Amino acid sequence: MPFSSLLPRLQPLARMVGAGFLEALYPLECVGCGRTGRVICDRCAVALPALRPPFCRVCSAPGDFSLCPQCSSASRYFEGVRAPFLYEGTVRQAILALKYGGMRAAAGQLGDLLGRYFDDNTVPCDVLAPVPMHPTRRRDRGYNQAELLARRVAEIVEVPYRPDLLTRTRKVEPQAGVDNAAQRIVNVAGSVGVSAPSEIRDARIVLVDDVATTGSTLEVCARALKEAGAASVWGLTLAIAGRHSPTE
Repeated sequence: MPFSSLLPRLQPLARMVGAGFLEALYPLECVGCGRTGRVICDRCAVALPALRPPFCRVCSAPGDFSLCPQCSSASRYFEGVRAPFLYEGTVRQAILALKYGGMRAAAGQLGDLLGRYFDDNTVPCDVLAPVPMHPTRRRDRGYNQAELLARRVAEIVEVPYRPDLLTRTRKVEPQAGVDNAAQRIVNVAGSVGVSAPSEIRDARIVLVDDVATTGSTLEVCARALKEAGAASVWGLTLAIAGRHSPTE
C-alpha cells in the first residue's frame, strides 16, 4: 500500500509518537510520481508550475491585468505578495501532504525551494514571521506549516526569524470552506494580534505562508502589523492559487 494512502490512518499515531518516527518507518515518496526518496523527485522538480506573467503586480493573482479587480478596487495593507509557483499539480500535492497529510518532512524541501526563490527575488526585510495558527488547531495538526517554511527561509537568507510575532486571538473557520473573497475577509477579520508591538516599530516585515488565494489572511496579518507601527509588510508564499482554483 503506498504511503500516501496510509496518511489518514497514520495521523493520530503521528501525533502520539512523533512524525519523525513514522517518516523513518515509511520512506518518503514523491507526491508527483511515487518514486521513493524525496517529497518531490528531481524529475518532477524540473516541471513544477512556475508563476509567470501576467499576474497582479500587488497580490500576484494570475490573470491578464496589471492590477486584479480586488487590488484595483481597494488599497491593501501589504505592499505585495510574492511566490514562485502556481497552486496546482505537484506543488499542490506537496502542500496538501504537508498541511493535512502529516508529512512534516515536506517542509524541508519546500522551504528550500521558497528560500532560494526569496534569495533571488528579495523585498525589503528586517524580520521573517509565519502566518500564525490558533493553538487548538496547532495542537491538532502537531505543527504550523508556515512556521516550518519560514524557519528554513530565514536560515537561507540569514534574516531574523520571529515565530511568535503574531498570534491568533480567536479561532476562525478554515479558509478552505469559504469560497467568496468578501466572506474570507469577514471570516478572518480581527483574528490576529501582535505580541510585541514595540519591537516592530518601523520594521520591514515579510510574512510567510504556504499558499495565498485572495490574500485575506495575509491582509489581516498585515493590518495588525501596520497598526502596530511596521514600516512595510510583504507576503511570501510557496504558491498562488488562481481565483478559479481549489482553495484547500
